[in-house]
Amino acid sequence: MRQRQDLNGMWDFQIDKKDVGEKNAWYESRLEDSIQIEVPHIWQREEDYVEYCGAAWYEKQFPLEEIPSNNRAFLYFGAVDFHARVWLNGEYIGEHEGGFTPFELEVTEKLNHDENILSVRVYDPSDNAEIPIGKQGSWYTRVSGIWQEVYLEFRSDSFIDYVHVIPDVDDGRADVTISVAGDLNDLEAEIIVSEHQNNNRVFANYFGSLNTDKTNQFDLPIKDVQLWTPENPYLYDIKVNLKKDDVVVDSYETYFGMRKVEYSHDQILLNGKPLYIRGALDQAFYPDTIYTAPNDEWIQNEIKLAKSMGFNMLRKHIKVEIPRYLYWADRMGMLIWAEPPNVVKWSNQSNRRFYNELVGMINRDYNHPSIIIWSLYNEEWGLEWDLANDVEKQKYIIEMYENIRELDSTRLICDNSGWTHVKTDINDYHSYFSLPEQFGEWKQELDDYIINTPEKNYVDGYSPNGEPIIVSEFGVWGLPSIKKLVDYYGGTPSWFANLGDDTHGEDFKKPLTIFENFERYQLNRIFGDKENLALHSQHRMFRACQSLIEEMRKRPKINGYVVTEFSDIEWETNGWLDYTRDMKAGFEKSSIFNGPLVVMADGVTRNMWSEDKETWDIIISNHNQEELNGTLEWEIPNTEIQGNMKLDEGDSLFVKLPQVIQFTVPAVEKADFYKLVLRIRREGEIIAWNEVEITISPRKTISPVTVFPYDMNDTFVGNLTDNGLKIVNTFYTADIVVTCTLNTEVLDYYRNGGHVLFLAENGDKVEEKGQFTFRELDRGESWNRTSSFNYVDTDYFENLPLNKEMGWEMDGLYPDYVIPFSNYHKLGGTIGRIVYMFGNDSIPDNSEIISGYFQGWAGQAGGSMIVQKSAEGSLTLTTWKLLENYGDHPIATQIVNHLINKTR
Repeated sequence: MRQRQDLNGMWDFQIDKKDVGEKNAWYESRLEDSIQIEVPHIWQREEDYVEYCGAAWYEKQFPLEEIPSNNRAFLYFGAVDFHARVWLNGEYIGEHEGGFTPFELEVTEKLNHDENILSVRVYDPSDNAEIPIGKQGSWYTRVSGIWQEVYLEFRSDSFIDYVHVIPDVDDGRADVTISVAGDLNDLEAEIIVSEHQNNNRVFANYFGSLNTDKTNQFDLPIKDVQLWTPENPYLYDIKVNLKKDDVVVDSYETYFGMRKVEYSHDQILLNGKPLYIRGALDQAFYPDTIYTAPNDEWIQNEIKLAKSMGFNMLRKHIKVEIPRYLYWADRMGMLIWAEPPNVVKWSNQSNRRFYNELVGMINRDYNHPSIIIWSLYNEEWGLEWDLANDVEKQKYIIEMYENIRELDSTRLICDNSGWTHVKTDINDYHSYFSLPEQFGEWKQELDDYIINTPEKNYVDGYSPNGEPIIVSEFGVWGLPSIKKLVDYYGGTPSWFANLGDDTHGEDFKKPLTIFENFERYQLNRIFGDKENLALHSQHRMFRACQSLIEEMRKRPKINGYVVTEFSDIEWETNGWLDYTRDMKAGFEKSSIFNGPLVVMADGVTRNMWSEDKETWDIIISNHNQEELNGTLEWEIPNTEIQGNMKLDEGDSLFVKLPQVIQFTVPAVEKADFYKLVLRIRREGEIIAWNEVEITISPRKTISPVTVFPYDMNDTFVGNLTDNGLKIVNTFYTADIVVTCTLNTEVLDYYRNGGHVLFLAENGDKVEEKGQFTFRELDRGESWNRTSSFNYVDTDYFENLPLNKEMGWEMDGLYPDYVIPFSNYHKLGGTIGRIVYMFGNDSIPDNSEIISGYFQGWAGQAGGSMIVQKSAEGSLTLTTWKLLENYGDHPIATQIVNHLINKTR
């Protein structure tokens, strides 16, 4: 029978900067300049070695009281990143490359009966382009060392190498593969299937002989099959006793779940029923332990939080997850999309290493029912972004897909997550849009590209064949509490400087940037302190995620989504949880749009005039196929708008109720924020609810200011008149000049004491714009823009309903251009060369910033409304979209009127 000796705990550790340890035989004597550390160990946890790359040595002295007779001894390493060479008592016993998967070495003849010295040289080079690394070292802190468990195990001469179980849900059977190592003669197997952690409840029992092949297969009927689902994650234990001459010589235990994953007609099916994915990208980095969850309690808490927020899946992003996490995912019912760590360079060596890690991951994790998808590649990382044009790589992907399908027929396979596909079971997309700013573009992306032309997401010559559509990356940023992070670490953590490589060196990816720019760009005047800024940033994030997800759930052809991401990782702050796993503001109610049952309004006018007529639809997304009976209720609190209707929609996955909500917008005294509240009530219990942000404004004229609309179109001038303004046609008879050009005449008027409102929303398309230059913000899909933050000094606008973080009140008004304060770059030309552009960092010194824009940690900053003053005059410049919206859009109209009144 097996015996195990734990080798975790205290080890000696020493870096080998000049790489002389092997030459000088450090494995033959004790390490002279070592420190004591605890294995599992990532050496970047040590402050002195955060950025160290190269060779390092681990040494463990351990006693062995007795070696069991007639047994073989194996050293097991859970994972060592990247390359390990191992010596025991001065004798070389083997090596392994690959930093994510386990390996073992036989040491039967190398063990001493008393004291033993185990030496491990770990090598993790800085030139890691041909090494499966994932995002450690390239985006975030590097991971090096013996970072998973180590133990010594004694086994018989014949022992079980592994047991793989294929669940056959349709026939209620388990297909069991037993792989045996060592002497294969005269062996018998006893197989017992029981309830997990309850061996008194047995569901299958088998006893029979093994043939002399390394692997043997058995087909076991399971009594009273209980299926594994996220709602009921039922597990079976399987124990295999290996017998020889009626004596048990080895025993192997694992577990499995009875579940079936497939797709049919654009739909993922779990156990034959439609499965809609509500997932979060999870890169599984941690503030103290870097790459391993601190303990089981932490893991359980994460899964509980994920479920409370409505998620049913975590996509473990380009990392082989630790076994304990997968165990709790199995136990607690959290689906897993697994993905191997990428390489960077396309070469024979890197391809071999990548494939070995992929196969090692699948073999290790074969029995986990929570894993329902394997990815091969993510966004062509390792394919050098050339899959569409490289036939060799296309054939390589097809061959890999077929090999993995042969290895594991029980799961779906995604060939190239997010980008163009060749052979895949999932047609997934990575689509980064910022909402509300890009609301129209997001809907167009979903309808015109993702849903209606799925063939565009395949390499030419390949086409979709009913694969389900999943948007597997999207999301926006929300800054965390800096104070909490500093308090947590007891100071500024090393990663505030960004420990990734040069490809992530931009200012907005460095937390230290916010300390430089918070006062420099007048954020302190608007937000007071960084904590308040972070809170508003999180409000913006919640609003955006709600809108992004609801638009997908309004489209049943989209089979699910995976938001980026579950938690912050160091500088990347798009997590619904911060890095310490506390929930960000608002996300405690994320299940209203991310849970299995969601009620939504469609066709909503976000900003309304009193007395307007409105008609809105209701859409219900019912992922768990609950019986939709009861009452649908709606109301706009603090108004008389309310209503209800009976629901009797069966167990429909998707319901659209056209023109359910109809009302006349009530008269109000002043413009203000309101909410539409929706509820589904059944037998007195609210089973789903939601809320929609809106504004209501009265139509009011303003005091008759004299305005010279210089070079403005007739419609705009007519709207000025309709709003009570007096129009003149000369500069010096006007209280204020409103213009969309800044030529010499306008500038002279300003310098001579005049007041100018420059509506500069067309940015660099304006032919004459004085000394101002503009930066055009990214159009369409843009990861960088999802880190952005538009803000406004709401005190400047007194009683107008504006959020500091800008929300749906700015629907249709968000700027396409800003005045850049920071240098920036963009892609130019058909081949996408980088064009370096320049900001003007002196503008904040001579301007009052009323509204602005930044990315990430207050980098890539710019202004969208500023005020400059001459001796007696003033120049207000804004890039908000007011020209075409004035007179129609309630908030735009009031903003222009307010600026005219305030500027004069």
